[in-house]
This record gives sequence, C-alpha cells and structure tokens, in this order.
Amino acid sequence: MTKKKDRIITFSLIVVIIILINAIANQFTPMIDLTKDKVYSLSKESKNLVKNLKEPMSVKFFVTPNLPPPFSTYEKYIKDLFEGYKAAGGKNISFEVIDASKHSDLANQYRINPTQISVLEKDQTQTKVAYMGLSFIYGDSIETIPFVQSTEGLEYNIDTTIRKMMDKNDRLARLENNLNVYYVSSKEIYDLLPIGAFELIPDSIMKAVADANIDLMNKVRFINVDMSNPSPENEELLKKLNVKKIEWDDIKDPNGNIVANKGSAYFSLVLENGDDIRQLSTSYILYGAFDEIKNEISKNIDSMLGLKATIGYVQGHEEANYITIPPQFGGNPNDAYDSVSEYVSEIQGNYNFEAVDIALNDIPSSIDALIIAGSKTAFSDYELYKLDQFIMRGKPVLFMLNGVQINQDDPAAQMYGPKLIPVTNRLNEILNNYGFTVAENMIFDDNAYKAQLQQGMPEQKMYYIPLIASENINAKNDITKSINLLLTPISSEIITNTNNTDIKITPLIYTSDKSWVETENFASSMTGMPQDSSRLSKRLLAASFEGKMNSAFAGKDIPSSTNAQNNINSGINRINSTTSGRVIVVGSYEMAKNSAYTANKIFLMNLVDYMAGDSGLMSIRRKGAVFNPPYQVPETVKLFVRVINIVMLPAAVIVFGLMLWSSDKKRRQKIFEKFNSKSE
Repeated sequence: MTKKKDRIITFSLIVVIIILINAIANQFTPMIDLTKDKVYSLSKESKNLVKNLKEPMSVKFFVTPNLPPPFSTYEKYIKDLFEGYKAAGGKNISFEVIDASKHSDLANQYRINPTQISVLEKDQTQTKVAYMGLSFIYGDSIETIPFVQSTEGLEYNIDTTIRKMMDKNDRLARLENNLNVYYVSSKEIYDLLPIGAFELIPDSIMKAVADANIDLMNKVRFINVDMSNPSPENEELLKKLNVKKIEWDDIKDPNGNIVANKGSAYFSLVLENGDDIRQLSTSYILYGAFDEIKNEISKNIDSMLGLKATIGYVQGHEEANYITIPPQFGGNPNDAYDSVSEYVSEIQGNYNFEAVDIALNDIPSSIDALIIAGSKTAFSDYELYKLDQFIMRGKPVLFMLNGVQINQDDPAAQMYGPKLIPVTNRLNEILNNYGFTVAENMIFDDNAYKAQLQQGMPEQKMYYIPLIASENINAKNDITKSINLLLTPISSEIITNTNNTDIKITPLIYTSDKSWVETENFASSMTGMPQDSSRLSKRLLAASFEGKMNSAFAGKDIPSSTNAQNNINSGINRINSTTSGRVIVVGSYEMAKNSAYTANKIFLMNLVDYMAGDSGLMSIRRKGAVFNPPYQVPETVKLFVRVINIVMLPAAVIVFGLMLWSSDKKRRQKIFEKFNSKSE
C-alpha cells in the first residue's frame, strides 16, 4: 500500500513540475531558427537600427482577424517579427495589433485602406475586403506599408521605412530655414482653364502643402505669386527661381474653331530650399489631381534632404525601354517582355529614379549612380567624356551590356539563319581604361534553362540561356551571397585587363565549365554542344571593379560639345583620376528584362543597393526569398546508380539466394549425417 501511495505522489509531483516548467516557459519566447539565412530571426542590422531610435516609435498593425492562409501565416509572421523589434529596441518601439473590422475609421486615420483579396472558402473562390497594413508613427511623421502581400522582403521594407523616418526627422530638425513652394501664375492662364480655377487651384495647392506638412514638421511654406500685376519684388523673385512664361499657339476644337487665341502666361510650381530650386510638374494641376501634387512635393523634398539616392538611367542609344505602355494607350502587350519596367519599378520603390539623355543634357549633379542597359548605337566623344568624368567623381556606374546583337534584317537570314553582329556603342573605348571590356561574342552553355516548346514534347535545353548554379556564384561577396540560381539570357563574356594592379577586380558570376562562345554564326549552337571540347571553359559574366582609376581622356584634348558653355565648364572641372572608382559590369542586359527579372530580382536589386551605399541591407532583402535548386547529379553518378539498380541489385539477390541455398544444403547434410550415424 505504501509503495502504491509513493508512486501516486511521485507521479503527481512530475505532473506539477511539468505544469510549472510550461508556465515559466510561456513567460519567455524562446525560438530556435534552423533556416539557412535565419529567415524567422531579426537580423543584426535591424536590431542596431531600432536601438538607435532617438525618440519612441509606435507601430500599429491593422488586420482583419481570422483570414485564411496564406494571410493568416503573414499575420503570425508580422507579430513574431515585431516581437524581435521590441526585444531589440526596448522602450524605443511599441507594437499594437488592431482589429480593423471594428476600427476602420482609425485605420483610415492612419492611412491604411482595405484591399480586395481572393480567398478559398467552402470550396469556392470568393472576393473579400481585408486589412493587413502597418502604420509607423515617429514624431509628427506617419509612413505606411499599406498592405502586406508577401513576407518576402518585408523586413527590408520595414527597415527602409524606419531609417527613412529617422533620417527625415533628423534633417528636418536641422533645417535653419523653411522650404518654400511657390505657385506662380497670371490671369491669362485661367482663360484656358475651367471657370472657378482662379480660386480653386491656389486653395487646392495650399491644402496639398498643408497635407505634406503633417510629415514635414510644418517646415514647408506655401506662397502664391500672382503675376497678373507684377511688382519689382516678384520680378526679382522669378529671376532667382528661373521662372519664365509659357507660350501657346491658337487652340482649336475638333471642328477647327478657335477656342483660345495665341498667348503666353506664367504657370509654374517651384520648390525652393536656399540655392536648391526645382521645377515641379504642373500637369497634375491641369488634370485636377491635387493629391499627386502632395506626392510630388514630398518626393522632391526627400531628394533635397538626401533621404533617397537618385539612380539615373541613361537613354538615347536604343537602351531597353523602362516604361510599359498599357494597351489602352496604344501599347503592345508583347513589348512588356522586352521592357525593364519591373526592375525600374522596384528601384523606384526604394530610390529616386531619373531618366538621363546625355546626348542632350549633362548628367545632373543630383544623380548618385548610373545604370546603362543595352545601349546599341554609338556614343559621341563628348558623351563618353561625360560618363568618364562621372566615374572620376567617385560615383558608381552599372553597365549591363552585350557585345553582339542578332541581325534580323539580313536578307540571307531566312535561308542561312540569322548572324551575330557587333554592338557599336563605342563604350569599350573607355571601359578598357577601367579594367575590362565586353567581348564581341555570345555565350552558350550546356548547363542551360530548359523549356517545353511544344505540348507533349520533352523539354529542350535553351543553350543561349545559361543557368548559373551556386558553385559559379561568388558566395563571399555581399552582392551575390546566398544567391543560388541566376538566368543570363543572350550574354557576352567579360574580358578583364590584368595589367592594371591599382584596380581590385571581384568576379561575381561565371558560366559553367561547359560553356562556349560564338562570334558570327550561331545556328548550330542553338541545338547542341560543339564537338571540339577545347572550346569549352568557364566565362566571366559579371564583376565589380574598384580602386584607383585614371580618366580615359587623361592627356587628351577634351572632346567638343555643341554647346560652347559646356566646353568652358568641362575644361574647368576636368578630373584626371580618382582613388574611389566603382564600376560594375554584367554581360547581359537581358537579365533585367521583365521576362527574366523575377529569377534575377535579388541580384539586380543588390547591385543598386551596392551603388547607393546600402550594402548593409542586402542580407535583409535576401531573407525569405532564396531559391534552393535541387543538386545537379553528375552523369557519372547517374550511370553508376543505374548500373547498381539494373545489375548489382538483382545480382546481390541471386548471390544472397545462393548463399541461403548453400547454407540450407549444408544444414540438411549435417542432419542427415547425424541421424545416419545413430542408426548405425
């Protein structure tokens, strides 16, 4: 009886101990993240960011409860993520989950609006209105992530939002003078606009400025400059702002009747911060899109304060189009595949973006980095000089270039197949000076993308689309770390200049050792590998070049410009060398096209982060977005496994059967001999 009682007491104590341990454990949030890139753990960069908050930040998560997957998993991920932010930031950051179905007015107040989503309920796809947005409040500023559509890159977006708010508050607080928004107009312009515009437009712009001021510490002042009766003071102001009259010819209706006579008027919107003066778009005013005026003001102020780097995109030499025109406006849907609009859209989400035609204009001083993608026609000497001097100022340039292009216009192409012809953009004339050239060839690779060209047919290798596996990607560089797969369609080899010891060359991407190149005829390479194995080798596809670089025009006469003033300025500001040159080259601009962009997204955006000086956030961008392709088993291993399966396994079964038969035979023989000996 005593033993039974002891067992009951022991069992009860064990149960109590387990309950106590569980209760204590619930007071903590222990978590072991076994994922390769610590996807479910807050990164070191994020922790340091919130530790450096100078005043409390409040984050409100407006969510519709009980949403089905995947939104329910997003909700849990966000809650877990901000537990990490709170643990790192302590009192500096607070996080609140709000049921948006009960507090829709509050969500609207914090700039979170509902979004239509498709959910599967009761075996049917239904449309539902849901909230899943984050609102960040820091001082008087509010920034939002309006709707979380994926956890991929979410920590990156949160960090960039927090950092932008910190930088903005800090720089606004240090501003000695107000920022001024001038609306300059004269009565003649209102003859072209609807009745009532004279009062409506200034009031609407003033409201847009007031709305923008909510996030700008009331540092922006609106000034209405009416030039209907100009004063000497206003005339002097317009000289400072470089505002001139706009002019128009007779305006006619569809029937040819004149509705407005030829004339001129003042009609400008200007943002001024000391000597930094910017003309803002007035097209929003004409269309009555006054909400966009607020965005235009905010975007330009962000640029003025240096909150976002400005990425320039060179135009004018048949570069890849960065805008996709919708079909309703005359665009061809097929053109979307040949555009880099998805890449540019991603850039615009984190940086200021500006197209630059260097044939017509100088490269603006506000440009922090340049992208040159797919230039085909020749740059003039003076344009090459502009690019060279941009690099000499220590500003980075990303070249995404092909050395050849497919000649589709050759009449013989239909009979003999198209040929490759060199791209004559002349960029190699200066690139050789920085440590490399883009070869006039096209790379093919046995390790290539496979596609099913016809239904019911086996997949075929697209030899002109090399598939770059992890072993050929630099795992030690921040740009390419943890990237395991890339597609590099229609690419050219990068040839490095090994004689320049002052430049640090960092290879980023190679093809496999089963790649080869073609320089003219390439039809045979579309269907198979060359028989000559000596043509096969690794090819460099992308690399970065850093260090001391000399100007490609050092010791040469400065090329002439059509603008005499430019010639004078070029001579004064000429730079012959830099110790902080930074150039990146990728031998395929096709990588950035919409048709291939998704596979290459992280790599391409990391290139921009590197140029903009945001390399610390690259590791965060990769989290949750790493594709791990299956290990490619060598053919020798496959053959070995086949031999084992077809020959060795049956042979092993036969041998094992023979061994059993032999053992059984011996056993029977022993039994027979034993009983025979007894009978005798």
